[in-house]
Amino acid sequence: MWQELDDALADTVALCALVTRLSAERDRARLDRANLRAAMRATLAAHVDGEPDPLWYLRDELNTAQTPFEGSRRPA
Repeated sequence: MWQELDDALADTVALCALVTRLSAERDRARLDRANLRAAMRATLAAHVDGEPDPLWYLRDELNTAQTPFEGSRRPA
């Protein structure tokens, strides 16, 4: 019985680490989607306002999301 309890407690540490990693990935995905939605809205508003290059907002966000840097939302 004690061995099973010890094994369960050992698994708890690994499971906590996994939950933490998955939560961080979820948060990065949510931030990516929110930034893309904001860029889409800015692109549409720029088009309505008659800006010469309304797609710049969307291109900028897509390029930023692919650029690796410390603290990046995407793995390098």
